[in-house]
Amino acid sequence: MLRTHVLRAAALGGALLLSACGGGREEVASVPPDDAPPNTMNICAIFADKPHWRTHMEEASARWGTPVEVMMGIMWRESRFRQHASPGTSSAYGYAQAINGTWDWYRQDTGRHWARRDNFADAADFVGWYTQLTSRKNGLSPADSFAQYLAYHEGHSGFAKGSYWEKEFLLNAAQEVQTMTMVYRTQLAACPGAYT
Repeated sequence: MLRTHVLRAAALGGALLLSACGGGREEVASVPPDDAPPNTMNICAIFADKPHWRTHMEEASARWGTPVEVMMGIMWRESRFRQHASPGTSSAYGYAQAINGTWDWYRQDTGRHWARRDNFADAADFVGWYTQLTSRKNGLSPADSFAQYLAYHEGHSGFAKGSYWEKEFLLNAAQEVQTMTMVYRTQLAACPGAYT
C-alpha cells in the first residue's frame, strides 16, 4: 500500500523544490526568515549552524521513535524552519505549522503545558508525538515520511478515509517530504558525529 502512495505521487510529477525561503509552500505567508538556518537543504549545515537543534531532534526521536530525518523533512516542508511561519488563513503557526486545536491536544496529552510553537525543541517534540500517534492510529511506519506527511496534513481520520487522493498538491508535497527525508538521511550518515 505504501509503495502505491509513492508511485502515485511520483506519477503526478512531484519534484523537490530547491527554494530555501518557502517557495514550495504557497500556503505560508511571507515572513521574515526569523532564525532559519542559511542552508536548509543540508542537514549537516543546519546542525553545524544550530547544534542545539540536533540535540532537540535526537531527544524527540528517542522519546517518540520517529527518525530525525523524517521529523526534519516534515518541518522543512511546513515552515522551511522559520520560527514565526504562518499562512495567515488558519491558526497554523511556527516551525511545525501546528494548528491551535492540535497544539492544545499535544500540550494536554504530554503535560507540556508551557510548550510554544515558536520554540524549536517544543516543535520537534510535537512532530515526534504526532507521528507516533499516526503510527499507532493508522498503522504507518515512523520512517514512512510520504504517508506520515499525508496524515500530518489531513489528520488521522482524513488519512484513513483517503482524502488526500483528491489533492494533487498534497501528494506532490508528500513526495517533496519523502525526497528531502532521503537527502537528509544520506547527509546524516556523513555528518561529523554521525549516527545510524
